[in-house]
Amino acid sequence: MENRKLIFCTKEQIPAGVEFIRASLTRRKLPSKEIARALLSAEEVLARLVDNASGGGEQVAIEIGGLFGSVEIRFRARGSAFGAADIEKEILFEQEDEEANEVLRRMLDKLLGDRLQIKNANGVNHVLMRVRKSRYSGLIYTLLALMFGVLTGFAMHALLPDETAGSISAYVFSPVYTVFMNALKMIVAPLVFFSVASSIADFGDIKALGRIAVRVVAMYLCTSMIAIGVGLLTYRIFPIGDTSLASVVSSTAAADTIAKGESVTISIKDTLIGVVPTDVVSPFQKADMLGIIFLAVVLGLSAASLGGKYPLAIELLTTFNAIFSKITAVLVKFIPLVVFCSMAKMMISMNLKSLLNVIVWVPVIYFGDFLMIGVYLILLLLLTGLNPLVFLARYYPAMFTAFSFGSSNAALPSSMKQCDEMGVSPKVYSFSLPLGATINMDGSCISLMISTLFFAKIFGVAVTGGTLLTLFIAIMVLSVGSPGVPGGNLVCIALLVPQIGIPAEAISLVMGVYPIVSMMQTCANVTGDAAVTVIAAKHEKLFDIEKYYQRQKAN
Repeated sequence: MENRKLIFCTKEQIPAGVEFIRASLTRRKLPSKEIARALLSAEEVLARLVDNASGGGEQVAIEIGGLFGSVEIRFRARGSAFGAADIEKEILFEQEDEEANEVLRRMLDKLLGDRLQIKNANGVNHVLMRVRKSRYSGLIYTLLALMFGVLTGFAMHALLPDETAGSISAYVFSPVYTVFMNALKMIVAPLVFFSVASSIADFGDIKALGRIAVRVVAMYLCTSMIAIGVGLLTYRIFPIGDTSLASVVSSTAAADTIAKGESVTISIKDTLIGVVPTDVVSPFQKADMLGIIFLAVVLGLSAASLGGKYPLAIELLTTFNAIFSKITAVLVKFIPLVVFCSMAKMMISMNLKSLLNVIVWVPVIYFGDFLMIGVYLILLLLLTGLNPLVFLARYYPAMFTAFSFGSSNAALPSSMKQCDEMGVSPKVYSFSLPLGATINMDGSCISLMISTLFFAKIFGVAVTGGTLLTLFIAIMVLSVGSPGVPGGNLVCIALLVPQIGIPAEAISLVMGVYPIVSMMQTCANVTGDAAVTVIAAKHEKLFDIEKYYQRQKAN
């Protein structure tokens, strides 16, 4: 904290404290809107601290500072406890019209939100007010965690006995990673369910919703077809594959993955039928996102139809959505720690010999994924007229989260947050992003095509026009049914390659380095989800273009 000011606990000195805050924020060149919002809350906080002071002569400490571009105000004073709700009541002036009161409450929720934290410890009130959240702090912490994780894991792999390194990974890194992923899996299903349901219930215009749904699904299918083409083009540019690798294929190493795919079928009919679950509970037990989205759509439409007579139905959905969003926001704060454990665990278990055998496979798939991200940016420019570089500047935290975890579902909360900050209406992203995390696997399409052609060259399988058509259809179906969890694409590869005469055991060649590829393909997946979401929102006039460019102007 750079600045400190003490004011005596009298109401007459509150304006001096407010002026101190105004001057400090102005020196930091914050936009006038952010300063005005901070001053409105700060004045009420000071007034409450003064009113709750434990005795005369008490002082209120004000500190202003922050790291990596963030700006925070901290207040401290002795006194009786109070909460954010008390501050809200001070600002809120009740209207006779209940609808007007609801509008005011929503404005205050947006004004305060997670920006104000209040606690009382040993008779001292501590108030933290976040004026501006840094664009870079989350990325910096996560990048540092990733680098330290890689270095730590590599050093342990190289310097410690395998048994010792394995024990540390098994008893330290793996539990942290597993607990976080379990918590995320626990929260994603209800988050998606209530997000989609509340969005549909609050939408109002069902015809417009249907139009958005058709547009989003059509664009997802189109980008998936483009992705398959990008995978083919990438392989034509870099025709990798060495027949000598066929001799190191291990049937034992791939046995578990192949077994997972035995119950999966490549069928458009089964995929469509599976959208409608047989009961309400099983989609949540199996993390069946298509089934969860279907149930959410049904519930949302029902609540919307009853909204006039039973407004509580819509309010309940909105409340549960806020609850699970809050839980998710808390979980997201642990991402740097989990990234460190994940990277260290991966490097400890990395088979360096396998890496050397198929090292060329990794950059080729990365090239295809980067090429696909370029396609998204071109589509954004052509279909919306928006600056695609701003999209990258605003959405990169979600891309990095997806890269770190290699899971579309794990990146979903971050993706929804970034789309909201870009100006996309929740009516669009709360539906399109969960759907995209399930059916839009463009990065997976690219890796499936490249991997299959890579294995075909290793095993000497001729690739004809008919073979490519078979691959195209199979990859489209698999991309829709591929689970949004780490490793799901390996099962898809094991299912796909036998379609053209390649043994499923071929996946043993890439299993050791697959997590590296999974990270980048997931990054491409979620970037495609967001690009389609922005395009759909822009065409439906549910997009705030000023908000999209706001941060560029502010900085």
